[in-house]
Amino acid sequence: MKLSPLNKRRLSNFKKNRRAVWSLFIFSILFGLSLFAEFLANDKPILVSYRGELFMPVTQFYPETTFGGDFKTEATYRDPEVQCLIRSGGLEICFEDPEITMDAISS
Repeated sequence: MKLSPLNKRRLSNFKKNRRAVWSLFIFSILFGLSLFAEFLANDKPILVSYRGELFMPVTQFYPETTFGGDFKTEATYRDPEVQCLIRSGGLEICFEDPEITMDAISS
């Protein structure tokens, strides 16, 4: 790409300004990170291990019935019942009191 003399001068002035170069560098890094923001800050786990199988809810839809639940809608992974179902392997006792069941499973 051939630059005009005016643009060459502008580019050399920009390169001489260290603050401008560092700002461009930092801005570029932040912009690159923002491209992955949807993946980094989501409400779904990246990887779930259930009965020896690995699931990636970030990339694929899994209904709650996959993990032993009742609904065919997408699993709400922050729900205590769903967490209990995943950790216990789909035990029915999770529907009665998931927090006590999870404590019993983890100990």
